[in-house]
Amino acid sequence: MAIDKKIILAKLKKWSVIITDHCGRIYRPGMSLKGSVQVLTEWVGDKNIALGAAIVSSLIAFIAFILFAHFSAIFFSVMATALVFFIAKLISYKPLEYSVELDDENTILSFVKYVGISGKSQITVHSQPGYGKDKKTFVLLQLADSILILNCHNIMSVIDNSYRDITINFFHPINGAYAIDAASDGKDVRFRVIEQSADQCRIKFMKPVQKKIKLTFI
Repeated sequence: MAIDKKIILAKLKKWSVIITDHCGRIYRPGMSLKGSVQVLTEWVGDKNIALGAAIVSSLIAFIAFILFAHFSAIFFSVMATALVFFIAKLISYKPLEYSVELDDENTILSFVKYVGISGKSQITVHSQPGYGKDKKTFVLLQLADSILILNCHNIMSVIDNSYRDITINFFHPINGAYAIDAASDGKDVRFRVIEQSADQCRIKFMKPVQKKIKLTFI
């Protein structure tokens, strides 16, 4: 029986990680309420329709708690809320693209992103001046409320697959084999490389995920 409990707990932990990762675009550990609302609104595509979906979801939840037992009401409310917001997204969502031009190597980037049909968010950077073989490729990321590039070099775009699964596309391909160094103001950064090529690299950060991480491709 003890073995069965361990198996059940392991499966629950596995599913909790999967659910957390997939919901990470709307909420990630440490995210503020304002950040969650902003990301949810951007996911739907329209502020007014997102507000309307929230009101409809609240009414459905209120009616569910009147008609059903607590557990059934919670389950029904969660499923209904997910359906309402998904329908709202289908009605109002339009892909938007934002990009930033770098005037020089010291430009600090403001928040820019491309939201694709799949729902993945992508920050796109253009114009990489002064790049040469003797210069390092790096990106400084902030992963608090929503993914943010604070500074970078030779980075074309960064895709937020989930709140701790990041794909980095290089502006110029990296010649030969390269190592990846991760640092975060003296804190330990644990990560696993999922894919690595001359054009891009996909990294999954292990918990705990630091809020600010610098990746250097050497």
